[in-house]
Formats: sequence, C-alpha cells, structure tokens
Amino acid sequence: MEVPVRRVRCPRCGVGREALSWLAPRARLTHRLRQHVETLLTLLPLKQIAGLTGLHWHTLKSIDKARLARDLPEPDLSLVRYLVMDEFALFKGHRYASVVIDAEPRQVLWVGEGRSREAIRPCFEWLGAHCEHIEA
Repeated sequence: MEVPVRRVRCPRCGVGREALSWLAPRARLTHRLRQHVETLLTLLPLKQIAGLTGLHWHTLKSIDKARLARDLPEPDLSLVRYLVMDEFALFKGHRYASVVIDAEPRQVLWVGEGRSREAIRPCFEWLGAHCEHIEA
C-alpha cells in the first residue's frame, strides 16, 4: 500500500511530515495490522502466521519480542524463593537447553544452552546476591 505523505510547514516546528494516526513514525506496519499479528502470535506458530499475513519471519519475531517486552514484567529477583529447573531437547539428537523458573508465579527466569553445571552457572551469577533468599 502506498500512501502519499504531505510535507507541512509549522510556524513553531518548521518543515516536517504529516502525522498519520494509524501509522507510527518510520513504521512499515499499521497499528491495526500489528495488533492483528500480536493476537495471532498468542494462538499460532510463526510459520503459519507468515503464511497467512505474507510477513517475513524476522518481522514477526521482532513484533513478538516487542510484545513480550511490553506485556511481561521484569521478574523481581528479591521475591524468588523456590526455583524449578528442567532441560529440554533443542533438536533431535543430543543438544539440550536448560530452563530456570520461579515456582510461585510460574515465570521463566532464565534459559540457556546445555544441561551441565557449567551451563547453569551464568543463571546463578545473574541472580547474584538474591541467591541468599532461595530456599529450594
């Protein structure tokens, strides 16, 4: 879709571009399309959404990351008392990743590649002094 955007002259601001209420500055997606994609991201895999909308996988991934950063709060590490750790296969074969979850609010705290002690160590370095509050 091509939309002509007029250049305007403001006595206070000078010359600028016309503001469009339905399009963020320098954006290629309208607000309505972004909201539609965000709704689909909660329901479908990226590959299916790319097929439905015609958007590139990287575009969808950046929208999803922005949505998660906006909607999910940063974990309060001072409240972490119980940790849950698990591992899962990344691919068929013997490549694994580990996940650390705060058990009470059921919030993912950390994900890292590998399942050894050395692979988990960065999580506890990230937790730092908050490890003192962890009971189990």
